[in-house]
Amino acid sequence: MIAQTARIIYRETNRFENVGHGTVGGWFFGDAGWLISDGIIGHSDLTAGSIMQDILSNRNSQFARIAKNLPGAVAYDNYRPLNIPGRYDGAVLSEVVLDLFPHVSSNQWEEWFDAGYITKEGCPVSHEYLVRGGEQLLHLFPDTVEPDVNANIRLIWEDSSLIGLIKPAPLPSHPSGRFNRNTLTYLLEQVYGSGVIRLVHRLDANTSGVMLLAKNADIATELRMQFESGQVVKTYIARVIGHPSAQKFVGDSPIGRHRFQAGSRGVSEKGVAALTEFRVLKKLDDGTSLIQAEPKTGRTNQIRIHLWDAGYPILGDPTYLAGHRTDSRQTLETDDVAMCLHAKSLEFVHPETSEVIRFESDMPQWDSS
Repeated sequence: MIAQTARIIYRETNRFENVGHGTVGGWFFGDAGWLISDGIIGHSDLTAGSIMQDILSNRNSQFARIAKNLPGAVAYDNYRPLNIPGRYDGAVLSEVVLDLFPHVSSNQWEEWFDAGYITKEGCPVSHEYLVRGGEQLLHLFPDTVEPDVNANIRLIWEDSSLIGLIKPAPLPSHPSGRFNRNTLTYLLEQVYGSGVIRLVHRLDANTSGVMLLAKNADIATELRMQFESGQVVKTYIARVIGHPSAQKFVGDSPIGRHRFQAGSRGVSEKGVAALTEFRVLKKLDDGTSLIQAEPKTGRTNQIRIHLWDAGYPILGDPTYLAGHRTDSRQTLETDDVAMCLHAKSLEFVHPETSEVIRFESDMPQWDSS
């Protein structure tokens, strides 16, 4: 049975509502003795909220240390997986990679093959190699040094099955393009160990705000089902260029299945259905507006695309520009002006306790500047 009240966590004060003695996500706080979980010890004469505070303080101290010395800042040999989809079974490798990565030139691939950077089980393969559907090759990028990111990750919740955090920006959620170690998933591995934390949804590298992650495969599956079914209530705040004429409006343009310009997507009549509800919060004197966005589906770049398509692109978006223009630029640099899109809150049902949980975050400075 789902509880009628939600636990609400505010990042600015780390205040817990409706959390007292008893259980927090599967950890029991008794009348005497000690709580020991994940190597963190707390005395049970504290409230559950107080012990949670100790856990979060420990984790956030670890993240703060990592942020001072980013793992991708030191040169290393970066082996990236090159997965071969089943439809390419029996095809020539050089043709496969050109089809999979149309933004990479044939000359570049030729250089990588000649240098022996494409390998299978430790041995270089030639461009004439006949692939098998489902196999995985490795692509070596030697002496990799990754761009800086904002690694100031802030945990707001942790229990035995899930964590809630505030993702800073720019920070990619997972390895892609120029980023491998300077990503949220890799940084989480430095604190929790490999394979412990599982993404159940994603935020763009340039989007900050609340994220929910699972601590085992079963919890991840349940939470993903909630996202896919629309059960999770997601609220974003954006600052856009322009003043919408309507106080409320809807974005329902289909999102294209295929990427263009280094990974971006756009509106396409043959795309997948997408729906976002928008509400104007404030019209600012500089010609921008604060918008609340509630995506009802979860397509890649959905909010950014729907606002761009409506003629109100997000301020600071490097890809979806004013005048219905696009650019190939993706992830911002740390000293760039921020992209003004922030995941303000998430509300979901806890898979183990069946309670409604709501995570909330502070707003970045750009909401009123």
